[in-house]
Amino acid sequence: MILLLLSLRLAFVGDIMLGSDWGGLTPPPDSGRALFSEAKPFLDSADIAVGNLEGPLTTSSACTKKTVKGKSYAFRMPPYLALSLKDAGFDVLNTANNHANDFGEEGKRQTIATLDSLGLKHTGFTGDIAYLETESLTVAVIGFGHSPGCNDIRDTPKAKALVAKADSAADIVVVTFHGGAEGPSALHVRGETETFYGENRGNVLVFARACVEAGADLVVGHGPHVPRAMEIYQGRLIAYSLGNFCTWNGINVSGLGGVAPMLLVEVDSTGKFIRGRVVSFTQQKAHYPQIDPGREAFKLMRDLTLEDLAGGGLIFGEDGEFYEKPPGPAR
Repeated sequence: MILLLLSLRLAFVGDIMLGSDWGGLTPPPDSGRALFSEAKPFLDSADIAVGNLEGPLTTSSACTKKTVKGKSYAFRMPPYLALSLKDAGFDVLNTANNHANDFGEEGKRQTIATLDSLGLKHTGFTGDIAYLETESLTVAVIGFGHSPGCNDIRDTPKAKALVAKADSAADIVVVTFHGGAEGPSALHVRGETETFYGENRGNVLVFARACVEAGADLVVGHGPHVPRAMEIYQGRLIAYSLGNFCTWNGINVSGLGGVAPMLLVEVDSTGKFIRGRVVSFTQQKAHYPQIDPGREAFKLMRDLTLEDLAGGGLIFGEDGEFYEKPPGPAR
């Protein structure tokens, strides 16, 4: 009897801020129906699609975040915009990020209630693990961040314990994390603790590799608002940041902030990396993702991988695809 080796196709994007109606900002027209129009075919092609929800879905007026123009912002996404996530093909949203608490516990409660009402899984608040069933595989997705009330990337022992817990219950474990400093100066993975305006944002290299050692099969980051390098570690793929993806207002999308990659990954039934592709989008003409024929997101992530991680054990094609580098000849 011939046994067929199953595989799983996943799609990942970075920060999603559907549009805020707080602090003078206005949400997108037509309930945001255009936001993912060019991304939807790729999201639909995946078995599981994951994004980072950069802020609460809420109508609360009780902003709990001290805001300083040019340094900090509060986002309030109208809950009706969440339907655009469902229609686009998303399955799981990470809620662990520095905007999770912008409207306190009520904002968090409404966010979870809104996602639940649409059948969208969520992960990121303390202890929250999303479990999904495909035709033959159980998949766990765990979100981490650096804000109160979230699974914490700075507590490596607890992170490893949470990954091990998921690994005992699922065939495939995916970690998605919000970490690292922000802005064009934060392009590089340096293997050190990163801070932003005095806040400890974690050592993303130590965290990601520790998650793989604990049983994670795929680790994908976001948070710096710019893309970062990738690597193969113990046969598993780590992507250190996917930057921004769909940020209607309140986030700077000029220059590198508008480079918007989508990461497509295929793994086998044990979680081992098979192949990947970076689909390049841009937000530089609009605050939502549009296909970039120049493939700038792919080129940037490729070049950063070569520069920061000596190629990361990967080989790259010309159209965004990449594979694990075969082992060299024995000596």
